[in-house]
Amino acid sequence: MSFKDLMAANWDELPDAVIHDAKRALSKNTDDKAGQEALKNVFRAAEAVEHFGGVLVTLRMEIDDSIGLSGENVKPLPEDLANALHASYKRYMTYLDAFGPDEVYLRKKVEMELGTKMIHLKMRCSGLGSEWGKVSVLGTSGLSGSYVEQRAP
Repeated sequence: MSFKDLMAANWDELPDAVIHDAKRALSKNTDDKAGQEALKNVFRAAEAVEHFGGVLVTLRMEIDDSIGLSGENVKPLPEDLANALHASYKRYMTYLDAFGPDEVYLRKKVEMELGTKMIHLKMRCSGLGSEWGKVSVLGTSGLSGSYVEQRAP
């Protein structure tokens, strides 16, 4: 049940009960090594997304502080924020590219969890490179290949 609970949870802040259940399932001695490995991969991704999502929110708040919430102080981003924005994009894309063909469901979950935060950053800044057009909330225009479709009986 931990796998489904993790996939269904919001990864902004993982619920304590879901973390507890996942850790308990991972510590069990089981013959289902493949299932345990899949759970371990989802749990690691959830923890990474929770942490990286926090970094993205902090970066957006820094940008908001710099330009004002309504953009009343629009100006070029300070170099440190521009560098952080570039590094965040690069890390996001590198992370998405690290998922293999058998992890499409996990990549889509990561895109849904982090994509919104990346789009919020994109909306706060102008003059970003065309590579930012690759950032989306879903990697496809629909749910084809999604977790729901892959797990349907």
